Amino acid sequence: MNPTLPKILLLGLLANAAIAPALYAATGNEIARGTVYAFGLLGLVILGLAIYLTLVILQPEKF
Repeated sequence: MNPTLPKILLLGLLANAAIAPALYAATGNEIARGTVYAFGLLGLVILGLAIYLTLVILQPEKF
């Protein structure tokens, strides 16, 4: 089963919904809630790119 773009986006948004409240609780009211969600989404994108680039470096023949 190949992951499709909608499935990947859904999983990313669900993961962000789990990460953002914890980040917001850690910072208190110092950062706006929308900014915290943006930071959480940015963190997920960076993590995804890091995993992808690691796989490309270790297994270049698959790409």
